This record gives sequence, structure tokens and C-alpha cells, in this order.
Amino acid sequence: MRLLDNSSDSEFLSIHIDSDDDLWYLRNIIAPSDMVKMTTLRRIEKQQDMTRSKETSRKPVTLTVEVESMEFQEFSGSLRVLGKIVHGSEDLIGLHQSFALTPGETFLLSKSVWSAEQRKLLDEALENKFSDRYYFIVLDDEEASMLLLKSYGIQNLGKIESHKTGKDYSSDYSEDRYLKEITDSARRMIPEGSSIIVLGPGFTREKMVMTMKANQLKFTIYGFPASRPDEGAVWEFLNSGESDKILENFRLSGDSRLVSDFLRHLKTDEQAAYGYDEVKRMLELGAVETLMISEDKFRTEEGIILLDLASSYSSKIHIISSSGDHGKIVSSFGGYCAILRYRIKN
Repeated sequence: MRLLDNSSDSEFLSIHIDSDDDLWYLRNIIAPSDMVKMTTLRRIEKQQDMTRSKETSRKPVTLTVEVESMEFQEFSGSLRVLGKIVHGSEDLIGLHQSFALTPGETFLLSKSVWSAEQRKLLDEALENKFSDRYYFIVLDDEEASMLLLKSYGIQNLGKIESHKTGKDYSSDYSEDRYLKEITDSARRMIPEGSSIIVLGPGFTREKMVMTMKANQLKFTIYGFPASRPDEGAVWEFLNSGESDKILENFRLSGDSRLVSDFLRHLKTDEQAAYGYDEVKRMLELGAVETLMISEDKFRTEEGIILLDLASSYSSKIHIISSSGDHGKIVSSFGGYCAILRYRIKN
């Protein structure tokens, strides 16, 4: 994400979207009542057109909407912002308009109030420190999955069957052919210079790493054991100390470590709290070291209250992506979890 110096209105930030990772940040930065301005194509219907034909042309118009809601579908490459038109052609004022924010687009954003956490998210996005792409190949001797780690979740890029067993079982099964098919797919699908982390149980993982290195692919290749051959292996890896060596600054890896620490404290020394009322009480006592809040709660009035309290007592704040296992864990505890500085006796 980049800020451009091309807005004639000082109240607006001119934001250029570089990648779909930026959309996750924008989803949590843009809030209801914010103003979003951009040029879009809109169907212009004149009164006489209504009686002649339903076919009308789309023309470029520059509009400002007051945001009412947003729709974000993971890995879709689009954040849809819906609002009421407040500036633009006079005949359009008061009508509704949706903007599709996508990589490559530039739009203007005006907020009457910036929370400290929204500022932090904007700075994080502008630093672009999570822009590196990490790809995973998770496999055993029957199936391989190719996955992409993003700042907010794990995207499944496809699967390759070995046909060693099952209804497609072939008597001429060849492990070399299976590994070659995976290697060829990686060469086609993954940009040169990317990092690939190979995970899985057994010897197939080791052979996969050797095959890829023997083919002198222009990737940085790592291999680590995992107890399972599916997407869960990635979460297992993120929870391990091994991931720190590679993904130390990656947002999703940070989610994993924090949630694991929370669960450990909850089980061993009770230096943990969850649920809105209990977390609020711990914050008011100044006992919260780290507040974890799910991104859906981050945008609520309750969430804002806890964020303000956390800032007042210098507690660390981390927004947990709703995608994947760790987002589900935090949501299962009500969307609010906290690691305490010390144990509070009831």
C-alpha cells in the first residue's frame, strides 16, 4: 500500500492498493461514516431512457460516498464498499453506490476520527513488511497441496494426486513421476525468487526437497516434518519454533504465537482472561499485557471500549485475522482474549 501526493483536498488520503493483502488492512481501517472518493463507471439513466430502452451506457463519474457497509471475501482480490453518495453529480446525491477496491486502484479516504489502532494498521500496511510471499507444499505419498501464506490467511492453490491408491489407482504408479509433476507445477505457479516450505510426514517430504533442489529451481527451499499432510500442517508449523527462523515478522505467524501463549497460560498458570466482561475487568485493573481481539469485534462499540482501555494502560494490542484456526479459537472465546501481566485471584 502507498500514499500518493495527488489529492487536492487535504482532508483526504490518496491510497494506492498494491496487493490483495492490502485489502485486509483496509477492511479494518475503513469504518462506517468514513468518506471514500473514487472514479467509477455508473449507469446513467435519463427519464426518456426509461420509456425507450432498458439498455443504458456506463460513464465514468467521480463520486464520494459515506460508508455504510463493506463486503470482503477472502482471496477474491476485492473489497466492496457500499455507501450513500454525498458528493458528485446533483442528480445522484442521496443514491447508493458501491466501489470495488482492488489491487492497482487508487482511491481517496477521509476519516473524521482515527483510532490509535487504525493508525497502527495503516503504518503497518505502508511499511509493507508482510509483502514477502511464502508458499507451502504439503504432501505425503498420496496427495500434495500447494498453499500460499498471506497476511490474513492461507490460500489453497490446488492439489495433485499421486494415484497410488483409490479408484484412480494405477499399477504403473511412479513416485518419480509424482514428484516431477509437483515440481513442474511449482515452476509454473510460483514466481521465481519465492520461498517454498515443504511439509509432511515420512520420507516423501525429504525426497520432494531433494527433487526440487536437484532441478535447480530458482526458489529458496526449506523442509520440515509435520504430523499431517493437509493445510493443518501449516498451522502446526506456525506454532513451532522452527517457523520463527523464517517467518519472524509475518503477521499470521504472530497470530499463531500469541494464541498459543494464551492457551498455555490459560491451562498452566491462569494468567489469561477471555470474554468481554472479564477482559474489561482485567484491563481496568491494569493487569493485561496483551489484548487479542478478533477483527469482527474490532469494529464494534464493545471493541472500541476495550481498545481505549488497553491504550490507557499501555497494553499491547493485536488484531487476530478471522481466517484459519487461530481466528476461530479467539472467536470461540467471545472474540476477546488477554494474556495477563500477573495472575489475579478471584
